[in-house]
Amino acid sequence: IIWLGNFNQHHPMWELTSNSHLFTAANLNAANLNAAGVLINLLALYNLVQVLPLGITTLEASFMKNLTRPNNVFCSAQPQHAETRKQQLAYR
Repeated sequence: IIWLGNFNQHHPMWELTSNSHLFTAANLNAANLNAAGVLINLLALYNLVQVLPLGITTLEASFMKNLTRPNNVFCSAQPQHAETRKQQLAYR
């Protein structure tokens, strides 16, 4: 599984610490079903990991030039990929 796109969710798991003003109480509460909590819960449910390391930015705000990361990339955990690759090779 690969999920990538503009999730438009700000959270300390992927944003720079200089963007702490973007971390609303709702986004920091993983139980909140209207914020980043939904994304984080889905990542856990499907065993997805963040591919881009913390600190990689994907957007520069046009006016303030603030660097943020509304875009992100998540994929299945590495051991699952390794097992899938082994299965593919076994079928050839």
